[in-house]
Amino acid sequence: MHFFDRAIKVLCGFAAAALTIPFFAFPVSADSYSGISIDGDFSDWDSVVKYDCLSGTSHVNNVAMVWDGDWIYIYMDEVQQNSASWSGDGDNTHGHFNIKTDIGYVLDIAVINNGADGNIIEVTDVTTHEMYTANNGGIKVAFNSDYSVWEAPSLTEFAIPSSLLPQYSSTINFGYYLGRDIITDVADCSGIIHIDPTDPTDPTDPTDPTDPTDPTDPTDPTDPTDPTDPTDPTDPDTPTPGPYNDGSGIVIDGDYHDWDYYPVTTIQYDTAGMNNNYNDAEGSIYQRDGIAYVHCIANEFSQQDTGYKYGTEFLEVTVIFGYTHTKLIAVELSPDGSLDWSANEVRSMSEGTHHYALFYFSDARLSDNINDINYLDHYLGDMYVTIGDHQDETEFWFDIAKLAECGNVETSESESIFVHFHRVGWPMLETSGVSTGPVFVALLSTVAVGSYISLNRRKKGK
Repeated sequence: MHFFDRAIKVLCGFAAAALTIPFFAFPVSADSYSGISIDGDFSDWDSVVKYDCLSGTSHVNNVAMVWDGDWIYIYMDEVQQNSASWSGDGDNTHGHFNIKTDIGYVLDIAVINNGADGNIIEVTDVTTHEMYTANNGGIKVAFNSDYSVWEAPSLTEFAIPSSLLPQYSSTINFGYYLGRDIITDVADCSGIIHIDPTDPTDPTDPTDPTDPTDPTDPTDPTDPTDPTDPTDPTDPDTPTPGPYNDGSGIVIDGDYHDWDYYPVTTIQYDTAGMNNNYNDAEGSIYQRDGIAYVHCIANEFSQQDTGYKYGTEFLEVTVIFGYTHTKLIAVELSPDGSLDWSANEVRSMSEGTHHYALFYFSDARLSDNINDINYLDHYLGDMYVTIGDHQDETEFWFDIAKLAECGNVETSESESIFVHFHRVGWPMLETSGVSTGPVFVALLSTVAVGSYISLNRRKKGK
């Protein structure tokens, strides 16, 4: 970790989804930071910025985070022994924190009271649902030596492998599960180039910091690039954008990978995620040329008590225009075009991918084939549902104007629409009925001066 003793070169960024470039807090002091070791000696955190989080429902004084290549290091200073295990931003999420990516995916971190032995830290892979703890070697955890002494400082440090991160573009946040973010916009610092600007004899420094024509010196008037300007197109230090999906390539065809790296919203049926270390579901919505495109993943939803499982939780969708509620129902569509209106009433489905046509809930249901629609029925879109080992997944499209016409929606009410999987949970997904593009615009900005940059992004797909 010797290279961290050197100053960080020039830090700059970009904004992939917005023109606004926020400024980030610098989480470490470069002149004294030499890396983090999970060993119970907390002196290596002295140079890392601590973020206050104490409140009426939070029983943690402050936290810190460093994303250092293959590992994400987190520090907690508890109010008293084990108090993080009953800390949270809501009544049903005590002891649950999360790492949230810049496109909305969450990695739940459960902190469980283990008495004088500190806290048990559990992290679950969002794709495989395999649990990682210090006991099985998946993560690293350490406590200060006086943790068992009443009223002594209660410090916890742990490290999570970056390979467990769900999809992200550039940065991650740390905070309370289903609650506020405490630390925001931290990027992987492992690819930063380091030099020592205070040592002109540094043999690893390719430039002389005492040279007034040094092109890395932001005060050098001869420097044709402004290293403090993240929008400078001539600046060679500006990193290339990370993966981000603007939705323009989304096609509803049962292949869900065109949703990869598109922003998501966490959806919860049981608020605390069934007391499991992952959320119930996440959903996305995108609108283009009068068509709404929707995607949702439900995690282990067969365990919920809704009565609808193995994909049937998706088969009714509420769409709200202003104050007018409408509803779409899924009608099973066979390869020969025949329609099965009873499919919406089933309570479970077989593994694999199923194809549906979407109709208006109050239709007469007289059509037998998609190629011969009765005038009293309204074909509005298509849906695919896939049942897997741990996750159910769906994507569908529907015609916004045609659905609004079915519901006798006034033009003034159709400026924004909400899509609700009422069998899955809250919140609703929202998109504009006027403008195009995703309603949820992730600020995929990289760091400005005094922040991390990510030159070595780890990307995890499905």
